Amino acid sequence: MHVHFIAPDRYVRASHEIVRHPRLRATAKSLLLWALSLPPGSRETVLTIGHRMAEGRMAVSRARNQLIDEGYLHVRRRQHPTKGTWTTDVMVTSVPLRTTEEITAAWEGAAANDRTAAAADTPASPARRIPALGRSKGRRVGTSPDSKTAENTPPPGGACGPEARLLLELARHDPRLRLSTAEAAALAPLAADWLARDARPHRLLHTLLAGLPDPVLAPQALLRSRLQRTMPAAPPTAAPAPRGLPPDLPPARVDAAAAERNRIGAGHARELLRGARIPRPAPAL
Repeated sequence: MHVHFIAPDRYVRASHEIVRHPRLRATAKSLLLWALSLPPGSRETVLTIGHRMAEGRMAVSRARNQLIDEGYLHVRRRQHPTKGTWTTDVMVTSVPLRTTEEITAAWEGAAANDRTAAAADTPASPARRIPALGRSKGRRVGTSPDSKTAENTPPPGGACGPEARLLLELARHDPRLRLSTAEAAALAPLAADWLARDARPHRLLHTLLAGLPDPVLAPQALLRSRLQRTMPAAPPTAAPAPRGLPPDLPPARVDAAAAERNRIGAGHARELLRGARIPRPAPAL
């Protein structure tokens, strides 16, 4: 077989080990090559890639698990030492990594490349770079057009309400909860109702992020269900204030004779309490 190959200006290199892998299915190879072709600083995830692949979500989910089993895809969760927030890191590699030492070295190399590229503001050396999904800062091979990058960029702060922006922030804590602007806007009324009953945004974030399934196939449906199921109870309504007397009531009439009888009766009652005898009135003639 003769092969005539002209490398285009924008392409991703794949080893023969990937192309001829005897166990990787075609969907897994496509997902792996797609991930390796991501531009620097891409906010893509395996799920967002899967939504754009023709094979369907279930096939992409199986391909993701196969890449994990074969050592090409690695996922870890870590907690910020001071803020306490959790972050999920995903790394895809061009070679399979199986031992703990290899995986740890790859994570450290990716972090070192990120720090070096950020400090120098220059692309990292391709020979030393570990191609990490969504974390590479210097890889130029396979850079996407500006239009694709603009699609993944969140809208400015004034383009949506505070509840929608809070929902869009979920992806920073867990990429599996990435929402589009339209999806966040559709969930914003539920989030606003939640915050109206419990005005503590950190409680809402904890409720939406805790105990997520793996994988999250439908982030919007999952968040809608959680918002509805964990909606705080409505605050009790205050009792209506007592109303005053109508201003058109006639003035009260005072009975002088009744007032005198009440005064005499009260005096007799006090005398009885003191143990004194009360003279009986003389019989009427």
